[in-house]
This record gives sequence, C-alpha cells and structure tokens, in this order.
Amino acid sequence: MSNFITNQPTKELQKRLTELITHSDELKFLVGFFYFSGIRELYEGMKANPDFLLKVLVGIRVDVINSRLVETDYSANLSDEEKVEIFFESIRKSINTDYFDTRDFYEQSRYFIGLIQSGKMIIRKTYEPNHSKLYLFKLREEQIARNRLFITGSSNLTKAGLTTQNEFNVEISDYGFDEAENYFDSLWDKAVLINEKDEIKKKLIEVLEQETLIKELTPFESYVLVLKSYLETYQHKDISTIIIQLLEKNNYKQYKYQLDAIKQALAVIEANNGVLVADVVGLGKTIIACAVARQLRVRGIVICPPGLIGDKNKTEGWKKYLEQFELYDWEVRSSGDLENAFEFLKEKNDFELVIVDEAHRFRNQDTKNYELLKNICRNRRVILLTATPFNNKPQDVLSLLNLFIIPKKSTITLDTNLIDTFRELNKIFEYLAYIKKNHSSADAYKRNRATELYKILFNEQSVDLKKVKRKSEFLAKQIRDVIEPVTIRRNRLDLQKNPDYRQEVNELSEVENPIEGFYELSPEQSKFYDRVINEFFADPGEGGKFKGTIYRPFEYEEGIVYTEVEKLVVDKEKNRELIQQRNLFDIMRRLIVKRFESSFGAFKKTIGRFIEINKDVLKFIEKTGNGDVFKGEYILDRDLLENILELDNDEIELRLKEYEEMIKKGAYPKKHKLYRIENFKQKEQFINDIQSDISLFEKIIEELGKQELVENDPKALKLYECVTAEISKKPSRGEPLRKIVIFSEYADTVKHLKEKFDEFDKTLSDRTLVVTGALPQSKLREIIENFDASATKQKNNYDVLLSTDKLSEGFNLNRAGMVINYDIPWNPVRVIQRLGRINRISKKVFDKLYIMNFFPTEKGAEYVRSREIAQNKMFMIHNTLGEDSKIFDIDEEPSPAGLYQKLTQNPETGDEESFYTKIVNLYHEIKLNNPETIEKLQNVRRRIKVIKKSDENEMFVFFKKNRLFVKQALEEENKINVTDTSLEMILDKITCRPETESIRIDENFWRLYEKVKLNNEKPTTTAPPISIEKNALGVIDFLIRQKENPDLVMLKPFLRTLREDILDYGTLPDYTLRRIANLSNNNSGINISEAIAELGKLEKELGRNYLDQEKNKQYPDKEIIIAIENRNT
Repeated sequence: MSNFITNQPTKELQKRLTELITHSDELKFLVGFFYFSGIRELYEGMKANPDFLLKVLVGIRVDVINSRLVETDYSANLSDEEKVEIFFESIRKSINTDYFDTRDFYEQSRYFIGLIQSGKMIIRKTYEPNHSKLYLFKLREEQIARNRLFITGSSNLTKAGLTTQNEFNVEISDYGFDEAENYFDSLWDKAVLINEKDEIKKKLIEVLEQETLIKELTPFESYVLVLKSYLETYQHKDISTIIIQLLEKNNYKQYKYQLDAIKQALAVIEANNGVLVADVVGLGKTIIACAVARQLRVRGIVICPPGLIGDKNKTEGWKKYLEQFELYDWEVRSSGDLENAFEFLKEKNDFELVIVDEAHRFRNQDTKNYELLKNICRNRRVILLTATPFNNKPQDVLSLLNLFIIPKKSTITLDTNLIDTFRELNKIFEYLAYIKKNHSSADAYKRNRATELYKILFNEQSVDLKKVKRKSEFLAKQIRDVIEPVTIRRNRLDLQKNPDYRQEVNELSEVENPIEGFYELSPEQSKFYDRVINEFFADPGEGGKFKGTIYRPFEYEEGIVYTEVEKLVVDKEKNRELIQQRNLFDIMRRLIVKRFESSFGAFKKTIGRFIEINKDVLKFIEKTGNGDVFKGEYILDRDLLENILELDNDEIELRLKEYEEMIKKGAYPKKHKLYRIENFKQKEQFINDIQSDISLFEKIIEELGKQELVENDPKALKLYECVTAEISKKPSRGEPLRKIVIFSEYADTVKHLKEKFDEFDKTLSDRTLVVTGALPQSKLREIIENFDASATKQKNNYDVLLSTDKLSEGFNLNRAGMVINYDIPWNPVRVIQRLGRINRISKKVFDKLYIMNFFPTEKGAEYVRSREIAQNKMFMIHNTLGEDSKIFDIDEEPSPAGLYQKLTQNPETGDEESFYTKIVNLYHEIKLNNPETIEKLQNVRRRIKVIKKSDENEMFVFFKKNRLFVKQALEEENKINVTDTSLEMILDKITCRPETESIRIDENFWRLYEKVKLNNEKPTTTAPPISIEKNALGVIDFLIRQKENPDLVMLKPFLRTLREDILDYGTLPDYTLRRIANLSNNNSGINISEAIAELGKLEKELGRNYLDQEKNKQYPDKEIIIAIENRNT
C-alpha cells in the first residue's frame, strides 16, 4: 500500500486513523487547532476500542472570521491562564456552528465529555504557537508487523483535514518514530495543562455543557432566552459627555427615552448604514438626529421642507439646531431644490451623513425628486425623520428603506432581496384593497374580479371580510416586522408604559375629546350641498355628471368606456398611461369635493378656474385645427401626470395654473404627450364632454350665487363665534391666554376666512396671523415669537394663527391650546400631525388641550338631529372620496354613525403600545420574579433546543441577523411546511410557566429542525412579465453588444456596472430605470447617439464606479439562537 494519504476517494486520512485507533494503546496528536470536528470523525474507531489513551497537543487557536473558522496565532507573552481561556473560547466558537449542530454530535457529545472526565483524552496547549501536524500511534502488542508508526503532513484534526480537503500526508513506521515522539514529548512537557488540573477540567466540562449548543434549558428558560435575545437586538452605543453638556447648555431636559434613542440610532446606523427615527409628533426627533450627528463627528447635510430651514441668524429651524449642537460645517438645503443640493454635493466626499426631515414625502421612487435624493444619500449614512412611515402602500416603505439599505443585499431580512419581499407584500395589499372596495360592487366585472382575488388568497369562493381584516392586520405586522430593525418609534403610550420612561411623561398635557362645531344651512342650501356631492361630482360609474375629459384623453383616443375599466388594456405602457390619467381625473374630482367641504369661497374659486381651463383647452384645439376642432391638437403635461400623487392639494392647483398658462400661450410643456383629435375613436364625444363640463361648472356658479353661500358664509360665521368665545375666556390658574391654531388644507380657504374676519371683526383680524404660501424670514419670526413657547424672544401680537398644512409639520406652536380643523382631514395622520404642533413634550404650557371640528347641519335642528344631519352629509362625502378616505378598517361596514364616530374620536386614544414595550414589560416582570433564571442565561450561547407540551404540533426556530427572525415548521399530510413568522405573531405559543416540563429531544425534533435549517426558499413573487428592470436590462444588453461606436465602447464599463447593479444590488430607483428603459422605442428601436448622451449624463450623476463601496461591504450572516418544539402528547 502507498504511504501517501491525500484524501482521494481511497486514501482518506479519516479511514486510516479510525483503523489505527481501533488497534492502539496510546495516541499522541499534535495539531494546529482542535475543535472536536476531527475527534467526531474518529468516533467509531474510539467506540470500538475501550482501552486507549489519547493525548492532544493544540498548537494555535481558532477564530470566526467572515463566518468561517480560521487558524490564528496568539501572543507568546500570554500567561498560562490566558492561554487556557483562549482555548476555551476556541471551543465555544467552533462547537456553536452548523457542523456540530446535528443529532449525531448531540448524542456523541456525552461520550466525548466522558473521555475528558475519565482522563482517557488529555488536552494540553503548546506554550508557543505551533502549526505542526503529527499523529503518533503505539499499537497493541498483538500487531506483530509493527507496533509504532506516525503520520505527518498538512492535515489538521478537523473534518476537512481528515476527509474532504486536498491534503498531503505520509505514514512512516520504519524510520524516525523516536525522534518524532521526542519532539512531541518535549512540547508536551512544556505545554499548558487543560484537563489534568481538576479546576480546569471542571471549567472545560462546564464550557462544553453550559456554553455550547448541547446546553439544556427548561421550556420557561427557553422562553425567557427568546425575550432576552429579542431585546438584545436593540443594541445601544455609548455616547460621549459632550452630548449631555450640549443638552444642558441649550436648556434641553435630559429625557432618558431620547438618550436611549440616540444610543440605539448609533447602533442601527453602524449595522445598517441608516436609521428611521419615527417617534410620534412632539417627542423631539430633531434633537435626537442632531445628537446622533454630533456623536458621529462627521460633516453632513440636512434636507428639509423650506419652511423648516431657519434664518441667517440661526435662531430658528434647522440652522438653530445645528448651531446648538456645534455642527458648524453642516449645510441645510430645501427638499424643494434637490437639484442644486445634488450639484453642491457631487464632488464633496467629506459630506458623510444625510438627515432627511419629513421623509414620508419621498414615497414614490418613480419621480425625479426621489432620484435626486437617492443620489444624495448614495454611499453616505442616512437619518430619516418622519412621524408617519407607514402612510399608504408597502411600496412606500420600501422607498424609504432604499435610501440607505441595498435592496438586494438586505441586512434587515433573512432573505436578502427586499424588492422581492415588498413585491409580494404589495401584491397582497392591492388584492385586499380591491376585495374590500369591490366585493359588493354593482359592476359585475369588479365584483367577480374581487371574488377571484379572494379565492387566490383564501382558497374560498365566498368573501368573508373578517378574514380580509385578519389578513390585512397580518400584512401590516409583516411590514412593521421588516422595517423594525432600522426604526425607532415610540408613541406616548409607550413612554407611559415603559418602566424606564414612565416618570418622564407626567408633564404631558391631556388631550380632551374633540368639540363639534355645527354650522347651519337653510333647507335649500342643504339640498344644494347634497347635489354637489351626490350628483355633480360622484364617481362617473355611480352616475356623477363631472366628466373630467381634459384629464383623460387617452380613453377617448382608444375608445374605452369609463365603466369598462382595466380589462380592455393589455399593452403595459398604454395601461400605465390609462392608470395615470384615471388617477389625475380622480384626484381632480376628489379635490373639488374636498374644496366644497372646506369652504364655499374656495369652492367657488376652484370652479371658476375649471371653467377657464376647459374653455382655454377648447380654444387651443380650435386654434391648432385652424378653426376645426376635429383637426386640432391637445397636449397633456406628462410631468404633472407622473408627479400628481406627490403633490399637496394647493401644489396641484398651482401646477394646473401653470399648465393653463401654457395652453393659453400655445406652448408645449417640456415633457408632453400630443394628441391629434382626428385620431380619436370618440372625437365627437371628447369635444361634447368638455362642453358638458363647462355647462356644469357655470350652473354651479349660478346656484352658489342664488344660495348666497359665499357672501353670507354660515361656516365662517360659526368659526368666528367659536374663536371669539374661546379667546375671551379667562385663563386657568398658572396658564397664559389660550391661543388658537386654525388649519385648512387649502390656501384659498385661508384667504377666504381672512376676508370674512375682516368683515366680522377688524380687531380679531388684526390679531390673526395668516400663513398660506412662502414663509419668508419675517413671517417665520412672527410665528415663532408669537406661538413657540420655547422661543428665546416672546411676543404677544397675535391670538390666532390661521394656516394651511404648511405649518402642520415640524413647527412648535405650543403657546396655542386649541387646534381647529376647519375642514375635515380625511387622512387620520393629518389630525395627529396638526395636534402635534401644540402637544410638545419639550415644554408643557396647558394642562388640557382642545380640538374642534366643523360639520354642517340645518337651521333649527337640535343637537341629536344636528349630529344625524352631519353624519349623513359626511358619509356622502366619504363615499364620493372612495380610496382617498382612510377612515374605516378593512372589515368594517361603513355607516354614517361609524364614520362620524371616527371623525370625532380623540387622536390620542388610537395608539397602542408597541410590541417592543410589551416585551420590555414582560422581561422586567420576569427579572423581578425569577432573577435566578436571568442569571442562568448570562452565558448561554446559541442553538439551544427544547420540546414542551402543547395543544399543537409545531416548531419555532429563532435566527439572529442583526435582529431576531422566526421560522415556523408544521407537519401536515406527511409534509413539513416551513414559513416565516415573527415573535409578535407567535409569542403566545412559546409563553409558559417556570414549572412547565420539557420532553426529551428525539428523532422527530431533528426531522423538523433539519428541514428548517435547509429552508432557503424565497417568497413566491409574481413579477410582471414586462417590468422596467427587464426593459432597462434589455437596453443595456443591446448596447453592450454593439462594437462599432467608439463613444459607446468608452461607456461599456459603466454599462456593466449598471447591469450588475440591476441584477445583484438593486440600488437604482424606478425613475432611473425608466430613463434607461425609455431609450428603447417600441417602434424605432434604440437611437445610439441619444442613448450615449443620456447614459453619459447618468454616468456623471452616479460616477463610473459608484458600486465599489457596496461591493466592499461585509454583510451579516444568520445564526440560530434557539429551537422550540410544541408537541401535543
């Protein structure tokens, strides 16, 4: 036989060692490092030989680097005690790995511990690092041919070294044994003893039994370990004393909840490159962000709404906060001017941090502004501030995450592809929304489609809204679960219930239930009110008279009947065009209804503008057709279509005015779609419907005049009466005069009310500060000095602040003690934001805060009847607004009384304590009642296993990858199904008492456990057959294949980077992908020169090697913490 052992199929070292061990009396192994995997490979040989002595001399140590075990040297200057501890740590690190996490080792471990206890395996550590590999065998006397031999070479005592890895070893029996043994013995005599001293042997066995994956815990201890592991994922970094000093210097109270948020944000940024600070309004997000920036000691930029920038003297807004926290070299830029901010930063590598205030404004990736912000954030750390991160669709959350998370290399999910995760979540969200809206629709197609989608989700034919609600709640939890690792979000209830914070929130004001303000309409006015909502501007599918023709020319061009909806459009781009125009029309229709509810004055101005623009469109068509409207042209502003969902209501009207001016001049917007009327399948209908809308608008103006709703505005009069009554009240003891903030969504409403105040009471009007448009420094100063209780300079020139929602975000207005919602904010988030202006934790002014809402009623109606009338009218508006109203839960059957109750509920009562706060309290209680359990878990490592009795058969495996994840295994019909879940969803299933008994780990446990470990399935996604990613890739691949154009050759490295990004990283927002995809025209292919120009521009924006920093990042691996099986026995 050959003396060379190379781990080829017939020459495995493991087989030879096993054979020799079976016949040996004494074995001496000198190995580089030792962590039981090699010993495990020799288990069968050892079991077959009851009488042997094994001496193991370990030369170096093992460490875990990049999730792999590697050899590392140790300093020769270490003490014996330190070398022993290093060996123990090598044991901990090596055994707590996937290789040992098997049924075989779990059962074999007792045998190996027995070898150590009995002294049959003696372990020592070389005094100095040694990389030698030497295996000496003294065979039994009956081995006549030879009774001494040794093997030396490259193989360590590991599984790889003994079996799979290419090695070169030689077996020698006829020469050199004595010399080899003398070498071993000389090292052995000087080595550090590991298990020959009783106290060290005891410690080694304790390490093996208590600090590795064979440790046994009770079910209750396992439950507590899960809670402990969950809380430990909320890591905190230390902060320097300078932060405390700056808070003191600027008279900020040191709230523990804020200090903890700073510490947690630092840890989240370190792990994920960014953080989302989403505390509810009034809890000090700006202070937290500035403190984090100061602690990081880097230069950065703040992106915020223009009204929050501050003044040149740095006494207001972000400029004040940056000055206070000594961030002197920072920049503050407007979120409305991102192009200049991006140009400023392009060549400045010393800007390392971006703070984005009111980040929820950047929900749509398919806009130029989002692309600019993404490029500003690229390769920088990011702090996002918003009180409303979960605003609309799941995709909105992804848009925020994409500003600092690499979507296809996710650090916050077990599966690394966030895009796939959110695509699936978004699909389910859209299905549920469609089912909710259309399950009982009069339209047979919509109703049947809702049933089809319900069957896809629930495998049932009959729609059950309770199941839809449960699914929606589960979906919301999934979304929260995804974003949780990078989010810091506490509401007031969290602070009140958290044992560490509850003392700090005693200073919060109490918010009283909203007050109803009823304004009276005459019977004729009331009928007109109902016709505007139910007849004039209802959904066209429900008989509404408003056509909105100029906003949806595509339907007339293609001959699509409005009520036949999406089923008729197959082409993806055309479908996008249809949806965009439908969105624009619906927004316009809802805008008119909201204007009407807001104020009759604003409504009249809006209707007047709609008359003008429709008439101007007809003139434009007639002019371009040389007098023949059926030969004319019509243009639609594509920028308006693409950005409409991002604009505030007043911004929409402003854009419409600009569009109207272009139409008047015959100018074409920069990005426009040209329609030729002669090509319309419904050209006569198109013209007729425009004229129909003009007639409808003129009729409305006439009726408004008849009813005198503008001149003798009953709602404005009621407001005046309420305001004068409130500000004339005597202040409560120790409190100042209670000022009032009146909010409206619309600048026209604010202007109308100012005119009415001028009419009613000139003194009140003079003491009313009005905010509608831009906020110059002088106006900002007036707001702060008159309404901010923390302002250095206090004035008392105004009692009332009358404003649009321009002031509903980011401002301290806490010298006011009442918020009046003049128009109903149909999105509840807006109510919370408005209230947050006066409900600030930083400075309590009033014990009680008040909210007032306004509703229509009829003259002479008593309170109960007034409520009934208001309920019915609000319900009509709700039904007309449809999806624009976010009031009812998905399973609630909308009703007038139910709607009214929701509109008048206290916004402070809607919050629930967070799951984190719940776990904090549970763990706190266990620490008080079971301190010995907490103590026992101090050194527990990973991969703990336990079975407990239960009513169900299931397994939960808890993984850690920056945060805690859970997989659930269920065996159904002889098949094990593994699904993702979360601690929040299964907490009750693992909760148990200290006396709960465990069941012995058995074969069934290992079957389920191994299935979970092998489960790497990605979520089932239904990506569209044609997507902008695929279209963009098609363009890039086509251009890479071109060989002739030298300019294109120069671009190819950048093209390959773009390709790699789309496939493996996903950092490009939808807007950028569409820029690339649009280089291909379905009709004429790709214009190479245009493509080179556009891609050259993109290369300048991103940089040729913009992905390099991402490629060099290290991404965390997942590790199993514990597996808990519930068993119904």
